[in-house]
Amino acid sequence: MRLDRLDLVRYGKFTDRSLDFGPVRPGKPDFHLVHGPNEAGKSTLFSAYLDLLFGIEKSSAYGFLHPYSLMRVGGRLSIGGEHHDAYRLKRNQASLVSVDDRPLPDTLFASVLGGMDRNAYRTMFSLDDESIEKGGEDILKSEGELGSMLFSASSGLSDMASGLAALKLEADEFYRPSGRKHGLSALKAEIEALAAERKTLDVAARDYGILVRDRDAAAQRHEEVTAARSRMRAALALVERSLSALPYLRRLRALRTELGAFDLGDSPPMAWRALSGELAREEAEIAARAARVEAERERHVEERAALSEDDAALAAEADIAALAGSALEARFRTAAMDLSSREAERDRVVATIGAGIAALGLSPDADPAETLLPPGLGEKLATLLSRRTALVERSEAALRERAEAEKSLTATGSKAGAVSDEDAGRDDALLSTLGAALRAARSGDLPARLREVRRLVALARQEADSAMARLAPWSGTAAALEGLAVPGAAELETLRKRSNAAAEALHRQQEQVTALELDIKSATATLEALQQTTGATGEERADQLRAIRETVWQRHLAVLDSDSAATFEHAMREDDRARDARLRNADRLSELRVLERTAAEGAARLRTFGAEATRLEQVSAEIDAEVSSLASSMGLPGETPLAQMSAWLEQRSVTLEKHGSLAQQEIQVDLVETEARALRARFHTLLGSAPQQDVAVDEVLFLAEDRLEALKAARAQRLAAVEHLARAKADLETRRKAAEEAASALAAWQEAWDNAIAGTWLATETAPAEPERLAALLPTLQTLAQNVERRREFDHRIAGMRRDQQDYGNHARRLAERLSEPFQAEDPLSTVAGLGQRLAAAKTVHERGEAIDKVLARLEEEERALDERRAVLTSRLAEIFAFLGCDSLAEADLLLEAYRKRDDVLGRIEDAARDLVQQMRTETVEEAEALLSAVDDDQLAGERADLSTRLEGLDRAVEEQHLARARAQEALSRVAGSDEAAALEERRRTALIELAEKSRRYLATRAGILAAEQALRLYRERHRSAMMERASKTFRDITGGEYAGLSTVLEKDGEFLVVNAASGGSKLAKDLSKGTRFQLYLALRVAGYHEIAASREIAPFIADDIMETFDDRRALNALRVMGDMAKGGQVIYLTHHQHLRDLALEACPDVTLHEL
Repeated sequence: MRLDRLDLVRYGKFTDRSLDFGPVRPGKPDFHLVHGPNEAGKSTLFSAYLDLLFGIEKSSAYGFLHPYSLMRVGGRLSIGGEHHDAYRLKRNQASLVSVDDRPLPDTLFASVLGGMDRNAYRTMFSLDDESIEKGGEDILKSEGELGSMLFSASSGLSDMASGLAALKLEADEFYRPSGRKHGLSALKAEIEALAAERKTLDVAARDYGILVRDRDAAAQRHEEVTAARSRMRAALALVERSLSALPYLRRLRALRTELGAFDLGDSPPMAWRALSGELAREEAEIAARAARVEAERERHVEERAALSEDDAALAAEADIAALAGSALEARFRTAAMDLSSREAERDRVVATIGAGIAALGLSPDADPAETLLPPGLGEKLATLLSRRTALVERSEAALRERAEAEKSLTATGSKAGAVSDEDAGRDDALLSTLGAALRAARSGDLPARLREVRRLVALARQEADSAMARLAPWSGTAAALEGLAVPGAAELETLRKRSNAAAEALHRQQEQVTALELDIKSATATLEALQQTTGATGEERADQLRAIRETVWQRHLAVLDSDSAATFEHAMREDDRARDARLRNADRLSELRVLERTAAEGAARLRTFGAEATRLEQVSAEIDAEVSSLASSMGLPGETPLAQMSAWLEQRSVTLEKHGSLAQQEIQVDLVETEARALRARFHTLLGSAPQQDVAVDEVLFLAEDRLEALKAARAQRLAAVEHLARAKADLETRRKAAEEAASALAAWQEAWDNAIAGTWLATETAPAEPERLAALLPTLQTLAQNVERRREFDHRIAGMRRDQQDYGNHARRLAERLSEPFQAEDPLSTVAGLGQRLAAAKTVHERGEAIDKVLARLEEEERALDERRAVLTSRLAEIFAFLGCDSLAEADLLLEAYRKRDDVLGRIEDAARDLVQQMRTETVEEAEALLSAVDDDQLAGERADLSTRLEGLDRAVEEQHLARARAQEALSRVAGSDEAAALEERRRTALIELAEKSRRYLATRAGILAAEQALRLYRERHRSAMMERASKTFRDITGGEYAGLSTVLEKDGEFLVVNAASGGSKLAKDLSKGTRFQLYLALRVAGYHEIAASREIAPFIADDIMETFDDRRALNALRVMGDMAKGGQVIYLTHHQHLRDLALEACPDVTLHEL
């Protein structure tokens, strides 16, 4: 994507401002530098570009000049070879429009931006002082860890690790194997608590029925008491209304009594009550105004009769006005003031003309008109004279330059012959050969390859040694390791299966023995307990007792003594007790026999299992001996387990593979070093120096480049000398032609001069012949012509003034004679002023008479209006007097006031009746009076007290029954008959669903974290090598070779970045200065930029004054790097530093400059 033009139509401080970046120039870098002072709008440009891509921000800081609704920014962008004119408005939707305000899709830039938002774009495709400083801090925070730094630079996603850490924290909040308190345990506890609470709600059906009956009975009692209280409240409300209505009834009866005192007929109209005062005021006003009008009329009649008008002056008003203050009078006054001064000025001009004649060397009697030049000739001659000076200077300069060109040609010819053609040819051949060799060496990038293979050999050797160390306790060489006779994978697998089978069989056998011993012990203990409980013996014991009895009986029969008899008696009794016990517990005998048989069978099986376990132990011992023999044959301890032996064999394969890779890398090093030796020999031959094997390839290339630059400089000097000789010859020829042209121009000027003065005083013998003297006289001639013209103008103006004075005097005399006024010939102005004063007095008298006539007419009209009002007033008074039966307004006022009081009493009666009806809640006042006619205050007060007492008792009863009903309902709601158990079950199921969802989300999050971490590792490893090479080269270019590049070192915690100095030393990133660390971050970002540009279409890269900490040399190198970036995409650099503008032109001559 490319920004062809940015239009700031209404944005920030800009109005209709465009910044045109122009079309792409094939073969040239697309590098633009925007230069302007502080607050010129550079940051505004970048923000406007981002707003064009992603939309104007909700709270934009650039709406201070134009309101949000009018903000508009746009431009032309090239995307995928197509041009798009797009504009962005401050809207919530459809903010991207075309030139004619047609909506454009928001996915217009998606092919380039992908899923990037504003912050991601700022991170990946821009740099400013804040981001580059943050990049330097990121280098310190990563402590030089290479993978993190390269990934941060290439993708701009340095905060990915913190995002993954946040996801891990979120997952640990739900479940952490080593923790006790987490979301999973809380949900499990909640589910168990809900199940326990739901269990407590289950009751028996009989108890539930009792609770239902108790609730219904309590509800019925509550409703009965509530109804009784409602009826009691209604009765109390009726009594209270009656008590409140008694005052209204008494007031109504009092008002009716007051109404009976009035003895009047129908009421007059309501308007008459306010009309009487108004009629009285109108009657007085008519009388007063009539008297005033009569007095005023008499006074104006007397004044009109005393006025005397001047008709003659009024008839001459037009003539007086035409003269007084006219243009003629103005000219008369001007002539009186200026005539003497104009005559004096004319005399001075005449004297000046005489002096000019004398300056020209002519006699005083000469006519000035004869010396005057034709119109326009003076200017023409002045132009010719001015051209002559330039022509003379040009001719002299041409002659001087021709002489200098002849000297320069002689000196240049001697320098050009200083170098022979043979030496020049030899140097050109060496220049071509050496340049081709350097290009071939640089294209092969031998120094970088040599460093890389050496680094790979070191890494491979380190890995091989580490792999060999992991074979401990075995020790030896790689050849000995490879020569070991090791078992195959199938053999090991067979041995492992045999060992596992023997171990598993022995384990199962031991488990069976243990289980059988437990069964035997259990049966024996049960048998003994049963025998102790019942006293019965087992079948075997009963047989033993019977056998003992028979033996003792036989012995007693043989002896028949007391001892044998006692012995037989004891044996017989023991046998009888046993049989009696067995007979008493005949129902348990089968159980005793089963237990005895179980114990016996178990003992027999136990002996069999013991023999089998012994055999299995012998088999396992034989397998262990075989494994120990195999381990000893591989040089391992005899007690090495089979699993450890398998791991050792796998490590052996890895070690052999590492040693194989080491051998291949060593071969690669030999090949590259052979190539390096050949390269050094080749360049030593070209440079004519003795071969030196200890010289680095970079140093040889630098020496060759220095020699190449020297040859180029010598060749350029030689070519410059030849070019200077050719230019000197051409310059001499040019100077010769210029001298000839200057001489021809001077001759043509002389001819034009002679033609111009022909036929004038300048061509006569009395005029000077030299052009220089004539040039000095031209101003005098021009001044003389001007003075002659001024004298003619003065003569004309003086004659006109005298004529105006005469005309004004004649007009004033005629007017004075017409009006019989005296005329003063020496001062006509005073005569005209007197006539004007007489006219003003006549006009004043005439205007006053007209004004009095108008006033008299107005007074007459006013008298007629008063007569009409007096007639209307008389008619209205007659109507009122007739209705009331009176003869004056005073009597009418008393009667109207009586009517008003009676109407007021009637209104109060209506209000009292309405209040009584409302209080008693009846339809008519008669009904209310009937209800209150049979009661009094004392009776109603007694009833109210009794009802209040009874109502308080009912209120307490209602409260008690409500409490009983609530308790019964609460008891019922706690059992299964309510929906609380269902609600608890629903909550338990919801918790189970939540547990399942959170578990799935936990597993998905854990899997995503593992996948993201693996993807990050793969991305870093895949892009590390190419980016390291480019970042190393870029850093070397920015530092001007002070640092040879970047390398890595392996530590136990990872691979770390090392900065290699050109002097041979090395530094870690944290040991660099602040400015150099910023330059390292810039190199990493440039490498990341090229990595993205190589895979897809890239967006413009914008940097805003990131070189504050760079010195001029490194700033120049950094600008060169940006120029190289611009070959793959558009690069825009914003700055207010003049020296960076000059450095950009030096670093990239094809840079496009834009000034703000």
